[in-house]
Amino acid sequence: MFGGIAKVTAKPGKLDELIEFLRWDAEVSRSEPGTLRFDVWSDPNDANAVVLSEAYSDAEAVKVHQAAEPFRKFIAEVVPNLIETVVFVVPFAQSLASSIDSAG
Repeated sequence: MFGGIAKVTAKPGKLDELIEFLRWDAEVSRSEPGTLRFDVWSDPNDANAVVLSEAYSDAEAVKVHQAAEPFRKFIAEVVPNLIETVVFVVPFAQSLASSIDSAG
């Protein structure tokens, strides 16, 4: 399994729009081959931030996700208009152990 975790902080007044987009992205990701999880969490320490947790079957599935419409829109429209910062808490990497994939 391959995945990562990122903290995404919205620009002032843009959190609701960011969450709306990420809900759509999560919905679309359900049909992407190799996408195992696309979770959006609130950040209890920052009211303007969310935490994204993504898991894929392998690095190739990440490429498939990044070629899909939501990711292209994320880069072109969401990042410049809605996002203040993106901090990778865990950069995309190979899983060492997971309840999703016992083989790691």
